[in-house]
Amino acid sequence: MESMILRSSAVAVPSRGIVPAPTGKAHARQRPARCSKPLQQPRLAKGPIVRAALSTEVDRDDAQKVEDAPKPVVKIDNQHDPFATVVSIQYGNRLGELQDTTAALKNLGLNIRRAKIKKTQDDKLVTNKFYITDAVTSEKVLRSSRLEEIRATIFSNLLYYHPEAQDGMAWGQKAHKPSTADPLRPLGPRKRGVSTTVRVMEDAEGSHSELFVDTPDRPGLLTAIVSTLKDLNVNVISAEVDTEGDQAKDMFYVTYHGDPLPPPMVQLVTNALQYYLSLSEVEKEESY
Repeated sequence: MESMILRSSAVAVPSRGIVPAPTGKAHARQRPARCSKPLQQPRLAKGPIVRAALSTEVDRDDAQKVEDAPKPVVKIDNQHDPFATVVSIQYGNRLGELQDTTAALKNLGLNIRRAKIKKTQDDKLVTNKFYITDAVTSEKVLRSSRLEEIRATIFSNLLYYHPEAQDGMAWGQKAHKPSTADPLRPLGPRKRGVSTTVRVMEDAEGSHSELFVDTPDRPGLLTAIVSTLKDLNVNVISAEVDTEGDQAKDMFYVTYHGDPLPPPMVQLVTNALQYYLSLSEVEKEESY
């Protein structure tokens, strides 16, 4: 009898580390099995963390470069030289000889008749001037689409070699910035200042009118202005395209049926440009 009791008690005692299965519907909460080796906490490295300090220094250097970055200026002049379109590029003293821009302009089918580099006495501002003509006709570049190609080529090369310039321009990532407007806010009139200024004045000789447009720059701006003028039967003789940072200050020499613009056409051109250019700003900022 004693041997039978000992045998049954040996079966009833579970081995160490094994949790017995419940034998009834209602049973007590079982304790989990113990791990053979306790988990060790990772040791922290002693001394300063160099990576965070380096990252902060790099961020500060990048921010300082952005703050010190000069304003890019691109001017396209078809008025002061009788035989060529003059393209002027300024970006502080960081541009050099612009061999890449020269090659890109030649790829557009343009001839560079001559080039000049002008520096200030303190060498803080360098102006690169290119006198260009069409490779086929050897004449000035007058078409708005071609002038827009020149602008886009210059800005693309500038952003490629100087990406820090995009903060002061309306090109690059800034031109494709997504809208931050709340699509669920109620509709209605919004207070918005007119960011486009249009002025028209007659030339001293009375042969044409001079149209001044001051508006925020954006890709395709020149083509949009000329297209609006063509819809009003206004002829564009030539243009001076000045882009200073993210602002465009353009001047167009225009006629209406061969004469300067009469007062009714001046008002019509002013209203049309202010409306369509401001409309482009609204579409750029908001989307429904």
